[in-house]
Amino acid sequence: MKVFPRTLLGNPILRAQAKKVPLSFLKTSKGKNLIQRMIYTLRETGGVGLAAPQINEPIQLAILQLRPVKKQSGIKPKGPTVVVNPKITYYSKEKIRDWEGCLSFLEFRAQVPRSKHIRVTYVNEEGKKVVEKASGFWARIFQHEIDHLNGIVYLDRVEDMKTVITLSEFKKRILKKKKISKKK
Repeated sequence: MKVFPRTLLGNPILRAQAKKVPLSFLKTSKGKNLIQRMIYTLRETGGVGLAAPQINEPIQLAILQLRPVKKQSGIKPKGPTVVVNPKITYYSKEKIRDWEGCLSFLEFRAQVPRSKHIRVTYVNEEGKKVVEKASGFWARIFQHEIDHLNGIVYLDRVEDMKTVITLSEFKKRILKKKKISKKK
């Protein structure tokens, strides 16, 4: 299986509203193959979320996978979760500002405020409706990927542009600090 080439920031598909997926598409070999290849791409790239517009498919489909990452150690793995035609129906007023990156522009990180708790409705790969409550990092992943389906990238959500840094500076300054504080 091949990794999908990713759509990069500047491509208009990342700024467009994705189209709803007909549920019949999920039962086709094309739909099943697309989902499997997206899961494979997500695993191979080390990401936690991948939306269809990021692979040049303008449809409301995303794959989410919660796994330990350097800045979020101790996370219990979850997924991959196939999310089709999602809608967030509840956002908590409490927000958490944390670091985000994106597979469509790997070179940057920035702090983004996101609701700590959400409720989301979506259809899974079997065509069944799911209502899920999500919190913390899992809620952040949902919000980030659903933004992609609505033509929004995380940089649009940044409140303080001074937090936008390159990946190399993020690794030197932010991840290094977290490692030092864990050793103490």
